[in-house]
Amino acid sequence: MDVRDMKGNPGMWEKLSWADLSSKEKELWTLLGWEADKWDRNEAPPSTDKFWKDLNYQERTAAEGLGFTEKIWNGFEDE
Repeated sequence: MDVRDMKGNPGMWEKLSWADLSSKEKELWTLLGWEADKWDRNEAPPSTDKFWKDLNYQERTAAEGLGFTEKIWNGFEDE
């Protein structure tokens, strides 16, 4: 498995531990500032506070690789 299809539901990622992620998923989340300890403690990196237009190219490409669109990214809030 490379990257699972979140089917428009970004909340599905919260149900997974870092160990559950594929190496490709970990690579993409790392580009967004996540790492194992932050992920498992749900300690969000600064990228999660940015609007889509404010993501740099690397962050936006990683987000797209994980199935996010501008609408989903801007509409998703950490709980």
